[in-house]
Amino acid sequence: MHAVAGKPQQQTAFVGAITPAVAPSVVRSAVTASKLALKGSSSIEPTRSISAEGGLQQAALLGSLCGLATVLAHAGVGRQRRRRGDRGSGGRRRLLAMPLERGSAGSSSEDAAKPSGLAVAEPDVEQTVAEFVPKISALQDQAELLRSGELAEVIQTMKALRKRELGGVFSEVDQLLAALVGAIDGLRDSALTIRKSELREHFEDIDRQARGWVSNVEKDAVESLTGFRYRSPEKIDTIMEVHVVGLSHHKAPVEVREQLAVPQADWNAYARELMTFSQSKSGFVVPEIAVLSTCNRFELYFASSEINKYAARECVHAFLRYKSRLSREALEPYLFTHSGGDATRHLFEVSSGLDSLVLGEAQILAQVKACHEHCIQKADSEDESVVPGSGGKIIAKMLNAGIRIGKLVRTRTKIGKGSVSISSAAVELMMAKSLSDLKKYASKVNICIVGAGKMSRLLLIALYSKDPQFSITLVNRNTDRAQDLLDEVRARGGENAKVAPLEEMWDIIGRSDVVFTATASKEPIIEAKDLQPIVQRNLMLVDISVPLNVAKDCADVEKVHSYNVDDLKKVVQANADKRQSEVLKAKRFIDAEVDKFKVWQASQGAVPYLAALQAKAENIRRAETEKMARSLKGLHEKERQAVDKLTKHIIDQLFRPLYYSMKDDEDIGAKRNKIWALKSMFNLEPLEKRRVLDDPNLRPKLTK
Repeated sequence: MHAVAGKPQQQTAFVGAITPAVAPSVVRSAVTASKLALKGSSSIEPTRSISAEGGLQQAALLGSLCGLATVLAHAGVGRQRRRRGDRGSGGRRRLLAMPLERGSAGSSSEDAAKPSGLAVAEPDVEQTVAEFVPKISALQDQAELLRSGELAEVIQTMKALRKRELGGVFSEVDQLLAALVGAIDGLRDSALTIRKSELREHFEDIDRQARGWVSNVEKDAVESLTGFRYRSPEKIDTIMEVHVVGLSHHKAPVEVREQLAVPQADWNAYARELMTFSQSKSGFVVPEIAVLSTCNRFELYFASSEINKYAARECVHAFLRYKSRLSREALEPYLFTHSGGDATRHLFEVSSGLDSLVLGEAQILAQVKACHEHCIQKADSEDESVVPGSGGKIIAKMLNAGIRIGKLVRTRTKIGKGSVSISSAAVELMMAKSLSDLKKYASKVNICIVGAGKMSRLLLIALYSKDPQFSITLVNRNTDRAQDLLDEVRARGGENAKVAPLEEMWDIIGRSDVVFTATASKEPIIEAKDLQPIVQRNLMLVDISVPLNVAKDCADVEKVHSYNVDDLKKVVQANADKRQSEVLKAKRFIDAEVDKFKVWQASQGAVPYLAALQAKAENIRRAETEKMARSLKGLHEKERQAVDKLTKHIIDQLFRPLYYSMKDDEDIGAKRNKIWALKSMFNLEPLEKRRVLDDPNLRPKLTK
């Protein structure tokens, strides 16, 4: 049987052609059948001989059809998901251009190269797809001829053979080809209606999934053809895995977010409490933690050993249920969990402003910086109230990399051009709603700001960027702090600004048209029962705090229009669309940094074994030096020191290539194999240099 058996290279081409779309069972059956055909080809005499070249062209055509159907079908599914409001997962920028790169029967090499332009995602993707539609028709005609012609005869011949494996696999191939011929009629319409953003997104998603799946199929193929079973090395218990668990404005409403919100001053205490919660007899399940809590998100970045990654994630989920006092059914639907490269990519997208309510906002980068500063904070011997951070080497490095990529993205792209913070988005809301809600122009309204913190400062800057002459009253418990804030932004405006104590808040609200609230209060400070007696005209309440400062029942008061942070999504949507094209550029930078961090992270798994090897070598050096002590009696002290220094230098020079090898920029699997080889060759047990988390005496005390 020359059509499929042929040479091993042709079998590989056949398997490689159909793997992107064919079910795993079909591929395994095909490989098994090919193996049997190789072993017993002399006993098989088909009624018609097909050339090896022709069989290879048929396999390539089948692979082209399968790959093309998969790409366009997935893109069509993505379009339906987008209509339902689902979010597609991001992926690498490596796109799957497999279908026509291999070429198909009856298509020229020039035609086969055109989809590469599509894979690069040029700006005129729709035009490229439109030019691609005639090729779909050509492939459909070729598939019809192939199924009704030469391949049909081969399939019938194989069914007549006594080899059950061959008959079964060709029946499956026949059914698959028939299904593709029927489904390809609708691909032209799908190709013409795909939007370029959807096409890029799903190409990337398909490529990322296909690469992992094809890797497993290749291992199965090697085992079937050679009988060699691939055995992965033992798990390396020193390799740490990074995770993130949290919730954000994408899915969780304000009511749920405020159940988990943690003030910045308590971030370290919260992390220490979680670390203690995860303690077991063998140590801490979650040894490294960093907390990031803002008005729009609550996220825990933590690291655990790769072996305990599932236990660590479940432990964090249990802790969040304990702290929020919410059941699993009430909390889990709003939580997201990412591990490994997905967790790192999420942090980098957060710090770059890609995951923010306002795309490209700069405020989140400052918050990530604060998270990093808290996680690396040291204990203060003079001030016991200072709680040290719980971020170890892995989490601290990841946060630092997140800060660096956040700066890089804003420098190398226009993602921050025209973007605003949450505070300025609230000002945009006021500008848009003033006529409809207040029956006044925005420049004529009287404004009250409650609170004198960072958010209020950003509010003042955003207001003065619109009109330096706004009439503003800044209400705060500490009037000196409020006056300092006005003086700080005086260069931007503020001729009509003044301060007032908190006791006068209700009188000022009664005379104001717009009230912004931005305090750290955990309970609402404005309720409906307090508004009803004082509201005599239209009033707009804009609450940018989490937890909420304005109670929900205020929206029921007549003439009151109440908004919170969830309402800002409508305001920023238009600006987000304009900056969407910059997201692709930003993600390319992020993907490169994720790969670099993964390599560094894997290399850290070698550190305990390198330390153990160094200690072992040092013990050998000392033992051998002691053996030679009698021969060295005649040496002076300086000569002894020179000999000691010489032996240490020899060991260092011998180990230096090994140290550098662990830092090589290579595949994660290769890095893991190196560590495993190092462990096995020298029979090493990991030596941890930092035992702070394992020694109860060195563990910092938790504050109540």
